[in-house]
Amino acid sequence: MFFPVFDLYIRLQAITHYIKGIVKKDTAPVAEEPKPKPKKVKKVYTIRDIIKQHYRTLVDNEIPFKSTDKDFRYLGSFQKAVTTVLNKMSEEELEEAENLVELWNREGGPSDLQLK
Repeated sequence: MFFPVFDLYIRLQAITHYIKGIVKKDTAPVAEEPKPKPKKVKKVYTIRDIIKQHYRTLVDNEIPFKSTDKDFRYLGSFQKAVTTVLNKMSEEELEEAENLVELWNREGGPSDLQLK
């Protein structure tokens, strides 16, 4: 007794799914508009990102190696140079950088930064 009822239930469920699929195809819009791309590539910016972008010359001056060197000493020294520039910044420069962080997190960074 259980198997015929179960078999009927499965068949009824399959027919119901089939009919719902046909109804969805009929009521679906013909052409969907493309979804807009997000404005921001990176979601959260930090003060280090501001230093890397706006104080690039100071960072480059802190690194004793040139970026054209064939070894990786320049890359290995980059984060340390960013930290050094951060520690040497005045209160006014830090406040300006914090304001830029808030702006970038709210509206997104500059387009040339997002392309990198």
